[in-house]
Amino acid sequence: NNTSEVQAPSDVLDLSLKALPMVPVHTDDGGWGGPVKGMNDRQNPVRLLYDNRDNAYQFWRLFGNVYLDLEPLKDLHIRSNFGVDYGNYYKRYMQHTYQSGFLVNDVSAVNLEQTHGMKWNWSNTASYNKSIGKNVFDILVGVEMFRSRDINFNAYTSGENAFALETPEYMWPDMSTGIAQTGGASSGYSLLSYFGKINYVYDSRYLLSGTVRYDGSSRFGKNNRFGTFPAFSAGWRISQESFMENVKDYISDLKLRVGWGQTGNQEIGNYAVYTIYVPDYGTGDPTWDAVNGTAYDIYGNGNGSLPSGFKKIQSGNDNLKWETTTQTNIGVDFELFAQSLYGSAEYYIKSTKDILILPAYLGVVGEGGDRWANGASMENKGYEVLLGYRNKTNFGLSYDFTANISGFRNKVTHLPEEVENSYGGRPGDNILGHPIGALYGYVADGIFRTQPEVDSHEKQDGKALGRIRYKNLDDNDEITELDRTWIGKPYPDFSYGLNIYMEYKGIDLNVFFQGVQGVDIDNFVKKQTDFWSVDDVNSNKGRRLLNAWSSSNPDSDIPALQNTNTNNEGRFSTYYVEDGSYMKLRNLRIGYTLPVDIVRKLKMEKLRFYISGQNLFTIHSKSFTGVDPENAGFGYPIPVTYTFGLNLTF
Repeated sequence: NNTSEVQAPSDVLDLSLKALPMVPVHTDDGGWGGPVKGMNDRQNPVRLLYDNRDNAYQFWRLFGNVYLDLEPLKDLHIRSNFGVDYGNYYKRYMQHTYQSGFLVNDVSAVNLEQTHGMKWNWSNTASYNKSIGKNVFDILVGVEMFRSRDINFNAYTSGENAFALETPEYMWPDMSTGIAQTGGASSGYSLLSYFGKINYVYDSRYLLSGTVRYDGSSRFGKNNRFGTFPAFSAGWRISQESFMENVKDYISDLKLRVGWGQTGNQEIGNYAVYTIYVPDYGTGDPTWDAVNGTAYDIYGNGNGSLPSGFKKIQSGNDNLKWETTTQTNIGVDFELFAQSLYGSAEYYIKSTKDILILPAYLGVVGEGGDRWANGASMENKGYEVLLGYRNKTNFGLSYDFTANISGFRNKVTHLPEEVENSYGGRPGDNILGHPIGALYGYVADGIFRTQPEVDSHEKQDGKALGRIRYKNLDDNDEITELDRTWIGKPYPDFSYGLNIYMEYKGIDLNVFFQGVQGVDIDNFVKKQTDFWSVDDVNSNKGRRLLNAWSSSNPDSDIPALQNTNTNNEGRFSTYYVEDGSYMKLRNLRIGYTLPVDIVRKLKMEKLRFYISGQNLFTIHSKSFTGVDPENAGFGYPIPVTYTFGLNLTF
């Protein structure tokens, strides 16, 4: 984006955390405060917010559908449905000149951007429903078409002090003395699907359903454009059987269900199968004063250049095909004791093959090495259990308690050689058999506390007292990349929730707890809280750094302060992997509904007041050193929100 700054406005929170406290927001003369020589080049976050105050955008959306439903024969319905979703996006981005310490920008710019997005969907179905005695049939066949197209264009102008006045009223391309550039593009894709479904129910006890889809996407080449995806399910309402008559007072409803099905995924680039070349005429970036293009100045003096041409940005793949997920599940639903105790339990196996991926490629491949491919296969095995109890006391208290727990295990079951380097690990120690997204790195084996420990350890560049000691896993005499291994799983052992609802004489209370247990997270914010020189040298640091190891503080587990990162402690290791388990009070809401006789005097049907809070507190593992394990990588918690409101019904 030609309008980018050293730090974009979206980075304001990160900049605020790292800003040196000694740097003022404003100078004595009312200008912007900023870093001086010897400090890092971090922008003033308040200036970014101020300069971005007028860079709003507008988005209009219009959507709806019309349909025609005919019944030429009894119980036969022919339906045609056409829907449209149109969106219009407009934005103006103004880049101002500024001086903030030694950070100076004399280039002002404005970018006008507009996007039109049109989606339409046309489905035509024929359905037939028939009951014969205890048999109920429901048959559906149809065809569906979908098309999406986006058109965008922009006008951009920039130059040194290009605008006489840097105000929203003046900063339009016509008023610029700088160089003008334009851009525009269009992209879209289409889907065509044929499908059929049949449902059968006998005596409200036995339920069967079968579906088949034949889906085609323009995102795939002609070799694999279409995919077939069948599915079926069966249910047995056991509570309706005659042998359950004697227990109906205890078992209100009991249903057993099984299912198997396949679904396809086509979420890739619209032109992923094609080899793509684009012209590049050397558009400059005003922030970095850089020009990237296909022209080449043979003599280096601005003359005799080879003209700009085309460059390859993507290699095609005619064999790219649908990603397919196959899921098998078995479950039970129940209601006991006059429907007061209720719940469900389900176990499933979910396998995905031909995962769509844009894999990494070797640098020797050169320009245009990006090539979409079908990658690994993986398997999930998991369960979901829900249990609830609802009742009402003799004195008028109604309550409903619901608890749930779920968990799954994930592993990669197949890894083509073509994409082996895109999922972590290394040859001979790849992700096969591990969860997708598993953490891979070094094993941090404590801190060197004595000189004999340093001397006896294998060769490790930068090893010294107070430095992290890395474990030798390949039994040679040096710590290298071959000493990395799988050091964490990104998915919890289980997730859980508890919802409590109570109501008494117009007062209602709702409480929702949610949590996860046994998940490994990458708390890379420790690079800021535990080290001076690993990342963002000379920026503001976390308070943990005050407890760093030293000869007078030999029991600390935080490495010693160091001006240079000689031990390469920014390398990913178990030092950054922490227990991300937590339990949160997600929501607490208290409401009061006025009595009917009072409300009717106010000419209303219902009047209710309420107060609620979200994310009110978090309980996390003692070993977690960050602020919020759910948002560990950003160093700040998900905010607490309070809401006051009322509901009126006339």
